[in-house]
Amino acid sequence: MGSITTMRIERNLKLIGFFTVCGSMLFLIPVILPYYSEVIGLGYREFLYGETAYAAAIVLFDVPTGWISDVWKRKHTLALGYILNMIGWCILLIAHSLWQAILAQTFLGLCYSLLSGSNTALLYDSLLSVDRKNEYRKKEGKRMALSLYAIAGASVVGGFLYSINRYLPIYTTLIANFIALIAVLMIDEPERHKRIGQKHPVADIIETIKYALHGHAEVGFIIIFTAVLFCSTKLIMISQQPYYMALNFPKAAFGILIAVGFFLGGASSHWAHLLDGKINTFRALMFAWALAFFVCVGAGLHIGLSGVALLMVGGSCIYGAAAPRVNEAINRLVGSERRATILSTLSFMTSLLAIPMSALIGWISGIGGVQLSLFGIALWLCLSGACLVAWKMGRTQAT
Repeated sequence: MGSITTMRIERNLKLIGFFTVCGSMLFLIPVILPYYSEVIGLGYREFLYGETAYAAAIVLFDVPTGWISDVWKRKHTLALGYILNMIGWCILLIAHSLWQAILAQTFLGLCYSLLSGSNTALLYDSLLSVDRKNEYRKKEGKRMALSLYAIAGASVVGGFLYSINRYLPIYTTLIANFIALIAVLMIDEPERHKRIGQKHPVADIIETIKYALHGHAEVGFIIIFTAVLFCSTKLIMISQQPYYMALNFPKAAFGILIAVGFFLGGASSHWAHLLDGKINTFRALMFAWALAFFVCVGAGLHIGLSGVALLMVGGSCIYGAAAPRVNEAINRLVGSERRATILSTLSFMTSLLAIPMSALIGWISGIGGVQLSLFGIALWLCLSGACLVAWKMGRTQAT
């Protein structure tokens, strides 16, 4: 019986890797700003307004969908996410106004809400069911690496597809998402202790947020610290395309450059576990924080090839290295009955911060372009980092 269970879990692990790759093939990503400009008729500032809607959708639905994943099957939650993802891309395919673009981004945000937490919780539960949870850190790093490698590969192809036909990157994204949906439905979900929703869902969610941010200080600090960092790395990644446009790079090159960045991010995610035991989570996050600040200042001081290299490192590399460590820390500190909800709380906090920050950086870019917006991100990192370190030091002295 044990061997059968092991075989089922090994099959699950392969399917998780497969749908992670297919679901991460976002062929439009490297040319999304040119698409907004040339097809929809919108600029960088309007794109960031769309990103604000995307973040708002995550804020509204991420924690509730995490709760759904904890009381429902993970595979069904993931399947619904991919269906909504395809709807979002279809809307973007026909969009010709800001409001249509915002609607598309809202559906994509709903998709992210359903996928966020559920995929990593499914991986952890699968390993836990056969007493292999000690492999999670390495497996999660590999899963995230596969995601970044897939985005890198899709970026290379997407740039060339766009040069042939502006709609081809969306068509291929839809096909890849449909294949991911089929793979998700083939998952044999492991047995786990599912919570019975005795309370109203909103009350249950609020209780979980209190658990993470108040009752368990270590979990709460990791969530807030990481949310600020990941909000910044997302803004850095978004800054790449307007940076390339400022340098007048050909659009076909966007995919290659962004692919290199994602490939480096995948490598950092794949091998970051080698630092486990050599540097604790707080110091690792502080190093990532300092690196993100240096990237923004360095790229903003001079628009050139050195800035291109810095932005490649500053976005996907930092995220790729930090995310598996953070997920492992959270999984280790909380039980499976609320694991997805806690992980969704991190995504919730990241998106909550992204709403004002995306709008603010969009406004700043309208005044001084991408160069000034990078300085704005650096200032945000500096001020928020100082406050959080002071909080950490004060909490340490109090204990």
